[in-house]
Amino acid sequence: MTSRRDPIPDWDASGFLPPFLDFSASEGGRSPYHVGLIDVVLRLGDTVDRRALLTGLLDYRAALHAAGVREGFQWVNGSFVEDTMGHSRREPNDIDVVTFLHAPSGQPQAFEHLFRPQATKRKYGIDAYAVDLDTGDSSYLVRRVVYWNSLWSHGRSRQWKGYLEIDLSDNEDAAARVVLGGVAKQEVGE
Repeated sequence: MTSRRDPIPDWDASGFLPPFLDFSASEGGRSPYHVGLIDVVLRLGDTVDRRALLTGLLDYRAALHAAGVREGFQWVNGSFVEDTMGHSRREPNDIDVVTFLHAPSGQPQAFEHLFRPQATKRKYGIDAYAVDLDTGDSSYLVRRVVYWNSLWSHGRSRQWKGYLEIDLSDNEDAAARVVLGGVAKQEVGE
């Protein structure tokens, strides 16, 4: 993954991340926005429910890392990256995540359970999917990227929207967990 980082843009008038910030943007300023995990916590962890979902995301990532899945990136989307409170007066129910991964050598059954959406939603609040970057089938990869991008670049109203991309490595996970705890403490005035 690239080391370039985008800021998480402000929501547009419809409560979505914009699909792009500038028509001339060739590498940055367009969805998926390459952001840091700490930025996600700081920007989107503004309510108790959202912080609970972020805790689930961090726990989910810890389970992936423990299973040896550390290389790749994750696309993050769904109502979690929308202004649901401002537009529909509700909290998001889950976080939608597609993990584009380089599978660790060995036994895939060690981590396959982490990509069963019903189970991951129940345990982590994550609607989880995977794309294996090591299939050797470039047409498969193109079809998967096109599928997820076309599905995720539009809201249910079919309006264009943006989404986020975070690195799969665990470089920021411990710090993000500390920041998440600090945000929660600030809210209760500790």
